[in-house]
Amino acid sequence: MPYSKEHKKETRQKILNSAITLFSTHGFDQVSIDDLMKHAGLTRGAFYAHFKNKKAVYAKAIIAGAKQSRINQCKPVDMTLEEWTIDLLAGYLSIDHVYQHIAPCPLAFMVTDIANNEKEIRATYTRMFKLINKAILSQLKDNSAVSEEDILATTAMMIGSVAIGRALNDETMTCRLLDSSRAASLKLLGLEKGIIKDSLIKSQT
Repeated sequence: MPYSKEHKKETRQKILNSAITLFSTHGFDQVSIDDLMKHAGLTRGAFYAHFKNKKAVYAKAIIAGAKQSRINQCKPVDMTLEEWTIDLLAGYLSIDHVYQHIAPCPLAFMVTDIANNEKEIRATYTRMFKLINKAILSQLKDNSAVSEEDILATTAMMIGSVAIGRALNDETMTCRLLDSSRAASLKLLGLEKGIIKDSLIKSQT
């Protein structure tokens, strides 16, 4: 009996979820198709029913991961624009994100891989980076004081800070980096009053 469309969709999502996790943690070269399928609890043969090769699933993982990332969240109707912005920065620029306790953003976790990868992969990354900036700008469109350049600088600081935080082996320095980046982002967006220094507190609880 052939698998249902729903079953195929679920299987594809399992593979993508494993790809997001493993590629974000170990990088493209260190993860095999066997690793992906074992992590997903599936057989190797099932892979080729959904993806042509490892590079194909890597590209799709960038897209899927970016869509799931906190940086791509929509503002809930019961939150003010200021509350949403502060919450976005607090969650993304957190020690929990650096340590992958929440869904990792591929724009930060896979950036070093991307720079050394083929042009198709870099094109996918570029497209998602542009879409993320466009999405955030659309959320902040009612804040006339915020420009496209402000958003670009903010997203670059967010992604770069998480990427650097992953490379550091000093948690105190990582927390300082996240706190300072959050404060600078809030200042850039005209929300200095919302500065919250809680990264180090969270890491010690």
